[in-house]
Amino acid sequence: MTRSICIHRVPEIEPESLPDFTIAAYTAERDELLTALGTLNIAGLVLDLDDAEAINIIVAALEVKRGLGVVGITGSSDVKNIIKAQHAGCTLFATRPLDPNELALALRRAVNVHGEMSTRAQTIGVLGVTGGAGATAIACHLAVELSELTKSPTALFDLDLEFLGGVARAFDVDPRFTIADLTGVGDVDAHLLDKTAMKPRPGVHVFARPRSVREAHAIHESRVSAMLRAAGNAYANTLIDLPHQLSPIAGAAIECCDKLLLVLQLTVPCVDNARRVIDAICVDGDFPEDRIEIVVNRHRKGTHTCTVEMVEKQLHHRVLAVVPSDYQSVRRSFDAGKPLSSRNPVRGAIREAAVLLTGQERPAKRRTWLAKLGLGRGGSEVTANYRSSSSADRPRPTDPA
Repeated sequence: MTRSICIHRVPEIEPESLPDFTIAAYTAERDELLTALGTLNIAGLVLDLDDAEAINIIVAALEVKRGLGVVGITGSSDVKNIIKAQHAGCTLFATRPLDPNELALALRRAVNVHGEMSTRAQTIGVLGVTGGAGATAIACHLAVELSELTKSPTALFDLDLEFLGGVARAFDVDPRFTIADLTGVGDVDAHLLDKTAMKPRPGVHVFARPRSVREAHAIHESRVSAMLRAAGNAYANTLIDLPHQLSPIAGAAIECCDKLLLVLQLTVPCVDNARRVIDAICVDGDFPEDRIEIVVNRHRKGTHTCTVEMVEKQLHHRVLAVVPSDYQSVRRSFDAGKPLSSRNPVRGAIREAAVLLTGQERPAKRRTWLAKLGLGRGGSEVTANYRSSSSADRPRPTDPA
């Protein structure tokens, strides 16, 4: 089966020179290229790296089409430009004068590398089992961490459509378009997603709740499913801040999830509600229970009647992350519209959860000089090969300070 590619501003490439590929489009303008990437099933892009706009075009193309293999054509020996192209996402290079065999080999490698990366894409729902559980803060910071870990844009959808949604506010952005606009058009594709997303910081694409409750009520769950499926094809990671009720829209969104994070605090009502949610969505095997993960939020050591062990026993799930309590810092970050400092323990716990969700290896923490003397706490062990929540041998998360 041949793979489709797009040729941008390299007119000397003829179709017969690449028999293993189908040239779906020749483009000369940026918008023309992005439209082709958003509407056609294109696996690879060949572009002129000596063009002044090449770096910006690579960045824009990869934002529209996750998993795109990019090959740059250059007749220059400017190493700095090649390094910039690599940082932007260009996978391989071919030199002028073009050798068709060299170009075909570079394309095959680029397409295969990024094809393997695209299979790891995932959609993650974040659901607070009670109001005020802190699910929005978890979702927002998780989006930041996933984008930084994967070096790829992460989509964040605010599906708390009526009253509690606050993703746009958390990033201090005023949305020009909302989910109501996105679900009110025809087919949603990667190009449309890129045009309607707010980008409050590099790598985070926010899709805000509707401006009014009336607009929220007009959204149909089938349109939500279509929107999230399109996002799943366009982004390495898609995050959904879910509403606190199991409505038809919430159900449609949960069905699209590869993972569902239940955010709770260590109280009896929270644990009871979490059990009710699991029973409701997993009835008759409608949603596989091994896709559910538990996040304990606002943990204060030695102050809770419930414990992490009790939660795991009641819910029959290992806890993915224990996020410490720092309510004042989280509230200030929301008010300022900026994520927590990277040194904040709340953000550190969410970062570790992101590492586990992406299957990456967590680097060992540096031990302080007190720890080396046996007077302080040592670094955590490296956690690798994170397994599903039903696995009994998953390493237990470290209790935060």
